[in-house]
Amino acid sequence: MIRLASRAPSNQRPPLDVRAALLTAAQEELNEHGHAGISLRAVARRAGVSHAAPKHHFGDRAGLLTAVATEGFRRLTTALDGVRATDPVDRLTTLGRAYVDFGLAHLALFDLMFRTVELDPADRDLRRAQEASIAPLGLAAAGLRTGDPAMLTVLAWALVHGLVVLTRDGALHDPERPGDSNADAVLSHRAITALGSLVRPA
Repeated sequence: MIRLASRAPSNQRPPLDVRAALLTAAQEELNEHGHAGISLRAVARRAGVSHAAPKHHFGDRAGLLTAVATEGFRRLTTALDGVRATDPVDRLTTLGRAYVDFGLAHLALFDLMFRTVELDPADRDLRRAQEASIAPLGLAAAGLRTGDPAMLTVLAWALVHGLVVLTRDGALHDPERPGDSNADAVLSHRAITALGSLVRPA
């Protein structure tokens, strides 16, 4: 009788699992050390894979950070897609609040997503994810039927993005409740509501 040699169990993960583990590890490194503290070796060590794995899957450090940022934009889009308001002005302001809430809840990731010098701006997945994340604001602005939708989109995006940055840096704060991050977020929401009153048709 011919005995078939049994295959030894493999400890190797499928490539997609390795890539996902590296992205998770990179996000954890980002949260703990910021984008400047991320290295390919540290990510590989945290993910429990070969130190050569990040280079194999992402090419270099910029490639890895670009992939993390791309996932960030996709998560932002998911957050914005969850807005259900139907009135054009209410939709625009609710989207703005969702944008601010996402940014303040994921500060390190949000910072990386717009840290263009750390990323590969020619990456197609990144560019598509960036455009998709702004599309909900554009659609809401187009529904206002007042002014130039493209300019309204830029105005709304500049406002909500700026509110995240100002709140993050401590420049925007509620003077009656110093040091209260929740109060600062509420102040951002109030500013977005004020934008809604400006663009609502008379």
